[in-house]
Amino acid sequence: MSSLLVILVIVSAAVLLALGLAYVPMRLLVATMAKHVAQPIRDFIQRQRERRAMDRATPDRRKT
Repeated sequence: MSSLLVILVIVSAAVLLALGLAYVPMRLLVATMAKHVAQPIRDFIQRQRERRAMDRATPDRRKT
């Protein structure tokens, strides 16, 4: 009975260690992917702000 308990403890420790070691690289990968996806969106928003701030020869139809 005690050998079964030891085996269960070792297996659970191995599973927890494997999950812990897999979590960090996965977290880094997801953060990098999110950064690469968000950067073009931020650039687009900034370009839109700059375009809207420019003076135009035609009147602004949005404010009428």
